[in-house]
Amino acid sequence: MFILTHRVMKPAEGRSRWLLLVAACLWSTAFGQNSPWYGIALPPPFDPHDVPAIIGSRGPVPARVPAGEENYPELTGEIIRQDLADIVAISQRSLASRELNSDQIWGRVSGFASGQEAVQWAAGKFRDAGISDVRLQGFRQNEGSSLWLPESWELRLLANAEAGPGSDDVVLQTAVALAPSVIAGGRLTAPLIHVGGGSAAQLQHLDLTGYIAVQTVIPQAHLVFERDRVMTNARDLVARGAVAVINVVQLPGNEMARDMSGCGGPCFNIGGRDGLFLTSVLDQAAVQGNLLQMSISLSAREHRALEAVNAVAVIPGQSPETIILNAHADAWFDGAGDNGDGLAVLVALARHFSRPEITLPRTLVLVASAGHHTPGLNGPANAVAMNPDLFGPARLIINLEHVAQRNLVPARSEYGDGYREYVADAGEAPIVAGVTNSAPFLEALIDQGVQRYGTNFVSGPSTMASGEGGGYRSAGVPIVTTMQAPPLYHTSGEVLEVISTPGLERMARFMAFFVREVAQATPAQLSP
Repeated sequence: MFILTHRVMKPAEGRSRWLLLVAACLWSTAFGQNSPWYGIALPPPFDPHDVPAIIGSRGPVPARVPAGEENYPELTGEIIRQDLADIVAISQRSLASRELNSDQIWGRVSGFASGQEAVQWAAGKFRDAGISDVRLQGFRQNEGSSLWLPESWELRLLANAEAGPGSDDVVLQTAVALAPSVIAGGRLTAPLIHVGGGSAAQLQHLDLTGYIAVQTVIPQAHLVFERDRVMTNARDLVARGAVAVINVVQLPGNEMARDMSGCGGPCFNIGGRDGLFLTSVLDQAAVQGNLLQMSISLSAREHRALEAVNAVAVIPGQSPETIILNAHADAWFDGAGDNGDGLAVLVALARHFSRPEITLPRTLVLVASAGHHTPGLNGPANAVAMNPDLFGPARLIINLEHVAQRNLVPARSEYGDGYREYVADAGEAPIVAGVTNSAPFLEALIDQGVQRYGTNFVSGPSTMASGEGGGYRSAGVPIVTTMQAPPLYHTSGEVLEVISTPGLERMARFMAFFVREVAQATPAQLSP
């Protein structure tokens, strides 16, 4: 038996016993001692393609089409959505085929067949649009790099008679093992302790030796913004003796979340409904003085010497100077938002600018990138290195990344148990428009996009070039990135249903306008 030690101020003995008696009575009345797991409802079964929020009958605001732009059917949302459905289907086949040696994780993964299929699909669409110069360029994983992937894992809350008759084992199906977790012998069993947000003030009196620590994560947007805090806390939990860490990620639905890494020990995310169940039973166990146990198993491997491919399409203009337009093809899970929507918009723009009546002043280069999710397989960096004829004369790089997810807002829970339900509103999630050199001409075009097309750009400027932008910095030219930061990022909730069809059209029409303008801009306007 592991003992949790702490230092607290003790009330008078009689008052303490009275409070415990009241708490026990309240528990017995509210939950009933004859129900499994203190009368707390089990989490719903995990559905890998489940819609995580309420998507009602009121659709998003229709796309705005300025006068003179009516005759471009390739930019309509319905056509772009058809391509997006094809992209998502590639991910779903990855799950069905167990290409990652697991039936618990899937996607369009660079270094595997699904990643290559997504890029080859894009190359086929470029050719279908009539582009003659389409290059499929393969490259190998950097020496010394590897992709850590779990192959099987399980978080099993063990049966406990003190939690009520029928309190059998419960497997938390949304659990995701985080890199680079290792469990000696592949399995451990230990008691659980809930540490709240895991802050220093919450932990200063706790001895976690031998415990599995459960910390709560409440993202303000997507998990990128939580990485530093959550991982710092997780490493502190391990340093204080925790044998494993579970992050309860309070996001819409009951979703898998593949984000964050480097906990310093075995580490797992679980979804919102699974997390609510686990923390609720821990609360009731604490009232009863009961200690709950969990069994954790994990098998994983490092993948090295992987290979990936980029698709590069060239639409000649009046000048050899180039504008680069990029979208990455790789994704975790269904990946409709990161980055299926960006890739589908890229394909629409390929159709648009390959129309015979359109010739730009500068050459347009479209890159369906192998992306950046697999360590050592960076699509942008390899595109720059392998195409000096295209990146040497480059004047601007434009990156499309997460561009049309619907905006989700908290709603009243249908469960009535404190769980945060979400509902889609009439627009898309806010989009950050990053301009690395803050060029006034480029910022003004983004402002015009709000007025002309209704794109939901955030109100303040940014120099952000996250995601694909890192690999493109080696080109030494300004980078413009459009990127949403919605809560479903890197979760299994990024399904087709959460993408806005008018949002796809809004971004496609804005980008067609943006590319036309920058293709004829002066060098001083692009890089003042």
